[in-house]
Amino acid sequence: MANIQWSGLDQIQQNLLRLPAMFADSLRSAANTGATVIKNEVMARAPEDKGILKSAIYQKHIEELSGADRQVYYVSWRKGKSSELDAFYGKWVEYGHWYVPKKPKGVRAKDHRAANRNVFVPAHPFLRPAFDTQKEAALSAMRSKLAENVRKAIAEINR
Repeated sequence: MANIQWSGLDQIQQNLLRLPAMFADSLRSAANTGATVIKNEVMARAPEDKGILKSAIYQKHIEELSGADRQVYYVSWRKGKSSELDAFYGKWVEYGHWYVPKKPKGVRAKDHRAANRNVFVPAHPFLRPAFDTQKEAALSAMRSKLAENVRKAIAEINR
C-alpha cells in the first residue's frame, strides 16, 4: 500500500476563503472604471449655458444595491434646489419642457394667456446618448480593469 502525505492544504483553504473578498474589490474597481467612462461622456455632452448642470454631474457607488457579486454606480446630476451646485432643471434639458412666459404685473391672467401661447422647448439629451455611445467602451474598460485586478489578486495569492 502507498503512503500519501498532503501538505499545504490549510494554506490553500485560507486562500480560497479570501477569494470572494479579493474579487469583490476587483469588481468594484472595474465597475468604477466603467462608470467613469460614462460620466466623462455625460460631462462632454452636457450643455454649458450657465455651467451649473455640467458641474452638478456626479458618479456614486450605491452600497445598498451592491454585494460580493454585483457593484452598482449611479451617474446622474444633483437635483436639489438647496445650493448653487444643484441643477433641478436637468430633467427639463434631457427631455424637453413646456415654457409659459412670466405674467407681468398689471396684466390679467386671461389676457396674458390669450397673448402668449405655451412654447415647447425641445430636448437636449445628454445622459441617454452618452450611455448609448459609450456603453461598449465602458464594458471594454471594465473587462480590462477586472482582468488586471484578477491577475494582481492571483499573484498575491501565489506569494
